[in-house]
Amino acid sequence: MLKSGFKSLFLLLLATALISCGENKKQPKSEDEFLNAAKTLYDSAAAKKDKELFTQSINTYKDFIKTYPKSEKVLTAYNQIAGIYFDNLQNYQEAIGTYREIVDKFPDKREAKQSLFMVAFIYDETLKDKENAMASYKKFLEKYPQDTDPNDKMSESAKRMLEVLETGQSIEDIILKSIEKQGDTKETPKETPKQTAKDKNIDQKPPKDQRKTNKTDDATTDAPVKK
Repeated sequence: MLKSGFKSLFLLLLATALISCGENKKQPKSEDEFLNAAKTLYDSAAAKKDKELFTQSINTYKDFIKTYPKSEKVLTAYNQIAGIYFDNLQNYQEAIGTYREIVDKFPDKREAKQSLFMVAFIYDETLKDKENAMASYKKFLEKYPQDTDPNDKMSESAKRMLEVLETGQSIEDIILKSIEKQGDTKETPKETPKQTAKDKNIDQKPPKDQRKTNKTDDATTDAPVKK
């Protein structure tokens, strides 16, 4: 009986050790292993439309941030987290919170401007929260009153969208009035208001490069746009 008891205890300890070793092997070691594990979970979640797997992917990205806080890829992880919250889980408050973290932790990065715009956009277009949307656009324009990059129209878009909220007018009417102020009223434009908006490169949607791509090897990762 005593030998049998020792044998059972030995087998139990051995099983525990093997399980522990197995868990250690599954724990990512390097930055790339962490990010690849998070992306694999994301891909599985997207294929299966499994919210639990999306959450596991987010948690893996968060573990990466805690483990490698100085990594150049931390911003990638933050963008991925925000994108999953927004696009896949429709958890808009968590998405807003993550975008605000990006603004606070990376104030001098281009992604900070994109993220601040996304906060306003989510309040405006997704949550239909007029007060918070207006406050967020104003905060955005305080920090970014003008677009310095000719390919970047976020400040211009923010001004138009804020004006829409403040006046109750349509974006098309506001654009046409802007054209009239520039002296283009001698000839009636043949384009429709929507076509004119396109020609002026004024877009009500977030910047294209803010859409989420889930590429873990890039220095920055784009965030999503609601389809």
